[in-house]
Amino acid sequence: MKLGLALSGGAARGLAHVGVIDVLERENVRIDCVAGTSMGAIIGAAYARGLTASQIRDHALDLSWPKLVRLFEFNPLRTSGFTGTRRVREKLTEIIGDLDFSELSRPFACVATDIISGDEVVFTKGSVVDAVLASMALPLVFKVLRVGRRYLVDGGVSDPLPVNPLKAIGADRVIAVNVLKNLGISLPDRGRRSALPKHPPNFFQVANQVIYIASAHLAEAGLAQADVAIEPDMAGIHLADFGMASEAIQRGQAAAEAAVPSIRTLLSSI
Repeated sequence: MKLGLALSGGAARGLAHVGVIDVLERENVRIDCVAGTSMGAIIGAAYARGLTASQIRDHALDLSWPKLVRLFEFNPLRTSGFTGTRRVREKLTEIIGDLDFSELSRPFACVATDIISGDEVVFTKGSVVDAVLASMALPLVFKVLRVGRRYLVDGGVSDPLPVNPLKAIGADRVIAVNVLKNLGISLPDRGRRSALPKHPPNFFQVANQVIYIASAHLAEAGLAQADVAIEPDMAGIHLADFGMASEAIQRGQAAAEAAVPSIRTLLSSI
């Protein structure tokens, strides 16, 4: 019986996954296979490569906005997105390594979306960086990626919490981590909801929010198929709040610690 870990998308909120992995390591919970979407794919790939929670945390805390902006290649003439992906690819290679799926320490799957057909595309072989890049390519922000004969965008559009792909690579029991609940577009007082934002959302906020609201509803279907569901309280942390990485990680830790009894029950049944 193999235990799998499914990690949802969620941009900066997805850094909570690092805290979950930290608790699993501390509790000696052996994860046999991993699947992720978008930010969950980045962290899942790093974990599948063999990085520890501490090592992944170091990378997460390095994601300040000044450094993130330098990864963008803004070009208003692009037809499918405002930025290219060359520098992002280089950063992913630094974190994950230039590896094939077969070279990872544990089985891994990640999800992208075919923007032409709308199909979910599950990667389990080939270049890990290519797959993760496709899984995190947020529509309108990044240019649409061509992989083989498909044009791909963020996997959150089709499967933000990839439980079924995880089962397809061998997981008999699943721990699923969802960070997409209680999405908020405005944070005037960090953690306190405002009746009305000072300013209307801009183009990127609207586009991203539409995608993530739909993803949040889709994630519920994946969560229902998991044996243990972990949903960190991410209220007050927006999708773009990479400066709150430490807080996001702590919230992931807190949610995972609360789920330890359920995980122990699951392990005893295995």
